[in-house]
Amino acid sequence: MTRVPIVTSDKEQYKSISRLLGECTESCETLQIDKASQAMDYLGIEMPELVIINFADDKLDTDLLMNVIKSDAWLLNSGIIGLCESVRALRESEKLRSTSVIALLETSRLERQLPHVFSIISHNRHMLFQRVIGSDLGNVINSSFELKNDLIEVSCFTNLICNYLYNLNRIDIINQEKLGFVLTEMLINAIEHGNCNISYGEKSSWLQNGGDMTELIDRRCKDPDIASRKVYLEYNIYPNHTTFSITDEGEGFDWRSLKDPTHGGGTFSLHGRGVTLSRDMTSEMVYNDRGNSVRFSFYHQEGVNNITPVLFKNLTTAKFQAGDTVFREGEPSDFLYYITCGRYEVSVNGEAMTVLTHDDIFLGEMSFLLNNRRSATVKALSEGSLIRISKKEFVAGIKEKPHYSLFLARLLAQRIERLNQHVGHPHS
Repeated sequence: MTRVPIVTSDKEQYKSISRLLGECTESCETLQIDKASQAMDYLGIEMPELVIINFADDKLDTDLLMNVIKSDAWLLNSGIIGLCESVRALRESEKLRSTSVIALLETSRLERQLPHVFSIISHNRHMLFQRVIGSDLGNVINSSFELKNDLIEVSCFTNLICNYLYNLNRIDIINQEKLGFVLTEMLINAIEHGNCNISYGEKSSWLQNGGDMTELIDRRCKDPDIASRKVYLEYNIYPNHTTFSITDEGEGFDWRSLKDPTHGGGTFSLHGRGVTLSRDMTSEMVYNDRGNSVRFSFYHQEGVNNITPVLFKNLTTAKFQAGDTVFREGEPSDFLYYITCGRYEVSVNGEAMTVLTHDDIFLGEMSFLLNNRRSATVKALSEGSLIRISKKEFVAGIKEKPHYSLFLARLLAQRIERLNQHVGHPHS
């Protein structure tokens, strides 16, 4: 991350955050933005990977800022670290729903948590969703994480994964929240009950007396043996589902004794019910014999289109069935197409060259912008839909939303760079 904007009017807080990030990496530059209007312009023009926003700042209209981000989340999709007085209160406000929040940090814990969170994000930048033309999701994407006994890591890793799958249109908002619940439940169990050996009864008593679980975990981690234990999270993203594996270094538990509270069995008071709910929300959940490792699958959805560019939102959507021709080689390039969903074969002189999907964003953009005739024929391989954009509509949209012109220029530059690399002449 070359530059991280920090949206706060508090100069001392900015200096403190800048210092903390600088201690994490020398290559990180920071920029203070003290007005919501300036933040909106910066996010639209620069499109940074990450932004830090102080939601506890009374001098900032963060409601306006978040409404603007939500109004065009396709373009304004920076990862967000939010600062607040109370994480629970901010979550309950629903201000941040449907945004790419990675972590919420209470200002009282900033010194401890921010370097930790920023380090996680820096080492997992591939999970920060940046919209590019074309993706590698035809292949399996896999990675593994190592978590310490710290609940902020649970939130950070969970949000990185769920935001990524949501922005790639693999899951909708409902399933994003379901997966978030499951990962949070399983990872917290691994830390609290697995590594830290906190019983369900002890946790219930602690919470009922107003205790903070972070404090209880910190107490346990004064034991060097417990402090050294890790939780291991692995995932594999396939075209139609994602598999997860979560393993702790505790003694395990007797998962065979779990009862389903929805069928009159015993319950686990404040938290044990989460294991049963997690089973219901996932597929193929299996524990190892020892009970310190769990595997499960989460299936993707077909035809999900979570976010459409606001530039094209009110334009005509064309429906296609498998075998339908979108346009033919040699025809005039009267329209640009935004791919909403479906798979489309591109052929030249009758020879199939490639298949485009929603991840490729556009069809026919080069001939459209260069005012050339179509250089290829495109046919639908499946049921799908495309937003059809005329030149007049395109120009009118750019006039209304000028930030898109810069964004589209970047996308085309990426495509040219990919072509150069493909033929062995990297663009310098």
